[in-house]
Amino acid sequence: MKTILAIDFDGALLKHRPFKAAYREWFKVMGTLLNDDSVIKYSYRKDFFGKVHEVMKRYLGNVSHEVRVKFARIIYSMSLIAEVQKKDIVTDFVKYLETLKKKYKLALITTAPEDSVEPMLEKIELNKLFDIVYKSPIDRHPDKKQLFKEFIKKHSKPIFYIGNGDKDIESCKKVGIKTISVNWVSKGKYKGHFDVKSVRELKKVLK
Repeated sequence: MKTILAIDFDGALLKHRPFKAAYREWFKVMGTLLNDDSVIKYSYRKDFFGKVHEVMKRYLGNVSHEVRVKFARIIYSMSLIAEVQKKDIVTDFVKYLETLKKKYKLALITTAPEDSVEPMLEKIELNKLFDIVYKSPIDRHPDKKQLFKEFIKKHSKPIFYIGNGDKDIESCKKVGIKTISVNWVSKGKYKGHFDVKSVRELKKVLK
């Protein structure tokens, strides 16, 4: 049986652009629905994520947290699919992953809303790259640590998780997954067990 090699979407496989653009589009849509241009400005704040529930509460009224999460992520899903383009792919990383398919079972583990992931992969023609695509439920607040726990229970622990140096790296460490932080899209705050700047350096780790 092949060992699982896990990969993240944002900052490893893809550049940040479509994810950031989708957030901006989300606030633009909600600003239009609320007829309030000031909502659009929230997307440029560092704490913009905290504004999502505030905006959804204004629009949907007194509904449950779960309902707000679900419909916020539905709109975000549509924005992600609309925004992603082939130019967002980290091409040399994808080419290297293709050479690893004989050795590893490739798994994409992402908190991107589940309804957006396959359409995004299909749109950029990477829908045949991964053996496993593990996604965050549309009606649940994204929680990478919980997602890793569920993945391990269902599939087994990956030999490595390759991701941008964000909080996902720390979440992996907490559940016992070895990590490789990559800096080819941006330099993250957190370092994995291995920290690489290029695909060439990654090859040395996985040789």
